Amino acid sequence: MARVLVIATVIGLATAVGALPVLTVGHLPRRLYDGALGLAAGLMLSAATLGLLAHALEIRPGVSGLVPIGAGFLGGIAVLLVLERLLPHRHARGHRDHLDEAHAPEADVSPERARRQGMLMAGAMTLHRIPEGLAIGAGFASGAESLGWLLALAIGVQNLCEGAVTAAPLGRAGVARGRAFGIVLATGLVVPIAAGVGALIGRASEAALPILLSLAAGALVYLTSSEIIPESHSHGNESAASIGVVAGFLATLVLRAFVGH
Repeated sequence: MARVLVIATVIGLATAVGALPVLTVGHLPRRLYDGALGLAAGLMLSAATLGLLAHALEIRPGVSGLVPIGAGFLGGIAVLLVLERLLPHRHARGHRDHLDEAHAPEADVSPERARRQGMLMAGAMTLHRIPEGLAIGAGFASGAESLGWLLALAIGVQNLCEGAVTAAPLGRAGVARGRAFGIVLATGLVVPIAAGVGALIGRASEAALPILLSLAAGALVYLTSSEIIPESHSHGNESAASIGVVAGFLATLVLRAFVGH
């Protein structure tokens, strides 16, 4: 358990690391950002499908496993939908309202509006960290070491990108660098908490493990398709983002070929 918490904490801290370039330099090449976001999307989709769902079906093979695993998958989507209703946050939804708007001229975005955007985005990032942490905890609890590391890698890349997204409007609003860094850092600390819950549930009940794995998979698939891919395709860099998605899937195949499940 301690090792899972340490790994999840490092992955959560990746959010704060991603904020550093924006808070210090103040600008990131949009094409590079969208390509990295596409890579994260490919890694997360492949981790959810080739990793979490595939391992759940190995634990509960055959037709008998379809009902609990399917229910878990849909349950993961339902959990995110409910949390989205309950928690104040701001989605990308493909709009040009993240890094581009954050670096717009002074007359285009008021500091108060940018500050509100930053806090709402921080809410969204906190929301995202919950299924990510559950997935990491469930991955390591499954007994498949490579699955846990695959999820940690995929989510770590995603967190680096989202750290930049959260920090940009806060910096634009004139929030002090130390305070902005602390806000982004706090969103990442949800990861080890959720990972601990996922690991405890997975290890406490062998019967619950495939449901937990499929639940985490459903949440990651929904998160990727609803947020990450639309954001990566919303600034004219569709090719770079799509190449990133393909590269993420290929990286997963290579990992599985050399390391095993």
